[in-house]
Amino acid sequence: MTVEDSTPIVSAGKPNSKSAKRKPSTPATTPAKKERVKPEKPYKDFPLFPHDGKQWAKKVRGKLFYFGSWDNPIAARDKWLREKDDLLAGRTPRAFDPNAMTVKQLCDLFCESKEGKVATGEITQRTFEDYKLSAVEVAKHLGKSAAVEQLRPDDFRKLRSKLAEGVGLKTLDGKVTRARAIFNHASKNGWLETNLNKLWGTEFDKPAKAAISKQDSDTEQLFTREEIIALLELASDEMKAMILLGINGGYGNTDCALIDQSDIADGWLTRRRQKTGKRRRTPLWPETLAAIANVVKTRPGHKDDNNADKLFITKYGNDWIPTAKANPVSQEFAKLVKDAKITGKGKSFYTLRHTFQTIGDETKDFVAVSALMGHVDSTISGHYRERISDERLQAVTEHVHDWLFPPAPKAKKATKKSKGGAK
Repeated sequence: MTVEDSTPIVSAGKPNSKSAKRKPSTPATTPAKKERVKPEKPYKDFPLFPHDGKQWAKKVRGKLFYFGSWDNPIAARDKWLREKDDLLAGRTPRAFDPNAMTVKQLCDLFCESKEGKVATGEITQRTFEDYKLSAVEVAKHLGKSAAVEQLRPDDFRKLRSKLAEGVGLKTLDGKVTRARAIFNHASKNGWLETNLNKLWGTEFDKPAKAAISKQDSDTEQLFTREEIIALLELASDEMKAMILLGINGGYGNTDCALIDQSDIADGWLTRRRQKTGKRRRTPLWPETLAAIANVVKTRPGHKDDNNADKLFITKYGNDWIPTAKANPVSQEFAKLVKDAKITGKGKSFYTLRHTFQTIGDETKDFVAVSALMGHVDSTISGHYRERISDERLQAVTEHVHDWLFPPAPKAKKATKKSKGGAK
């Protein structure tokens, strides 16, 4: 038979005359695939979730990111922690270098250096707290785990924008100055290979002095007599005493918080200002002394023995000293300003210092006002001046007192009628 023959070959054997019906064959069944059960999170606060693609994942800023296989949740978590700061900031994660200095490490080293200078008296505790607060902000906004060498000018542009939120140009100037000091510290110690100008480019400049001056002139940081009286009427014992210290002698938030009871004697408050180290001697008004007496009478117990002599203690037993995380005096004063329905910009506790200086300057004894404020006089005269008399200090504080609490007008003496008067 040739291939052209179309007759099919049914069987090579003898055909069966009785054709039996064949049973239909049962198709082979493929074993069902077992669906892999999603794993549970390895611990309660695990930051990722098991995605259907067998990856640990997380949605950031509306976009899904994957960090590793279900089989190794800890490695996935570590990758998330490395890339977290970049992703939350909207940046593409940088290449991971385990030996690179991170922003957190840099900030920690900077703070450690500054804390050492507090111990030697080269800077004050208040200055250190300002540096520490700046370090916290820098680490928060640039990302603790970000490699310093991999930062770019755009990162510093975003940092500057964050530092500028809710503050004036003068405050921004201080924040940028301190933040730049952190990176200058690294550069001087040889921890950075990148030139600082290339690191932040043109995006991390301080505000122009002309712009600061214009903004200051546009906002008058003063309280009126009526506003201070309204604050005093609503204030608690502690806040009343602090407000009076602010307008009686130009005491700021930290100045008040640091006062010891032993600093007050014979109607005078004498202590060095922490920020400048200058010795201040302030004659206290009767109203201020009365408010302080009420504070002492109702003062809560202190938790820390280091605060045994502190004049001001919170209801929780802590001091009122500002920290990198909180400024109790500012916070309480802000509530008070709101309750007193005082509006307008520049109405912080520090405005009391501005008001004291402004009213005190009306005496034209600028040297005495500066001494009461605790300012450093860097002039040649300031170098040679050894003391300022109590009478000059009292003249300034009495003038401010009479501005706030005007003395009652003196009654005119009745004139005797002359004997030869008209009948």
